[in-house]
Amino acid sequence: MVVIALLCWIRYFLTHNSNNNERKCNMSSEKKGMIAASLAYVIFGLSYLFSKVALEIVDPILLLSIRFTVTFLILNLLVATRLLKLNLKGKKLGGPILLGILQPVLYFTLENYGLKYTTTSLTGMLSALAPIFTTMVGALILKEMPNRKQWAYICVSIVGVLMVSLKPGSGENTLLGCAILTAAYFAGAFFSILSRTLSKEFSPFELTYIMFAVGFVFFLALAFAQNGGQTVGLMMNALGKGEFLVSVLYLGGLSSVGAYLLANYSLAKLPVARSSIFQNLGTVVSVLAGVLVMGDSFTWVSLAAFILILCGVWGVNATN
Repeated sequence: MVVIALLCWIRYFLTHNSNNNERKCNMSSEKKGMIAASLAYVIFGLSYLFSKVALEIVDPILLLSIRFTVTFLILNLLVATRLLKLNLKGKKLGGPILLGILQPVLYFTLENYGLKYTTTSLTGMLSALAPIFTTMVGALILKEMPNRKQWAYICVSIVGVLMVSLKPGSGENTLLGCAILTAAYFAGAFFSILSRTLSKEFSPFELTYIMFAVGFVFFLALAFAQNGGQTVGLMMNALGKGEFLVSVLYLGGLSSVGAYLLANYSLAKLPVARSSIFQNLGTVVSVLAGVLVMGDSFTWVSLAAFILILCGVWGVNATN
């Protein structure tokens, strides 16, 4: 019920219209895009904590299949109760299906396997570069070129993420792992570009619905291929555990439906450079969650890194 209530609030936030004049509406729309991006990456930042809990109970493939089954059920519940409208009649679905292949299918699959062959520090470094990947692709395809000040603030934010990430990590780095993670973040970059392009024809909810319909089919089929006839039993056994149920409701409800709905909305309202820089807020949230919940250490270096990240995010969106 809490998840549904929060999703209803997100729906109200995204669909509430201002009665001001056209110029004020445009300003309001831009600000809502920034708020939506902030909320999306705060939710994404906390998802790492819930994923860690869930992965102690099931393997990654089974988790993804359960997560996107829950996601698809919630999406259909929102349609059935008419809380959100789905109107795909007469629309060409090739673009949104490709969006779903990029994310969640390619991104989640590549990231999971990339993490297996790299250390946490290298993963953090590559994720810090993700906004640059997205900005470069946006400049090439959409001709949305940031100005010099925005590039400077992007670099400031990335330095902050690198400060958090540059610490010893368990495991061993391999060229294969680096290549897989780089491919994952480029898939994320093309997702942002395609979502912004498709926003002219599809609503944020329609894009989110088709994305996770693709993810639901793919990961459920993958789970059955891996576990065969035991798949349903394994899923029900996992869902019977309270900590797993809470985690998968967060991941499937807020982190999938809510956060991606907000992310698609922000990409419809903001240039990709301004929207993608909010990804670095996820680093701040995930580290703080580790400190407050898991008892991880917090140093002056962490504080300095957070200030740089926040200054960078602010600067990119405040500088025109």
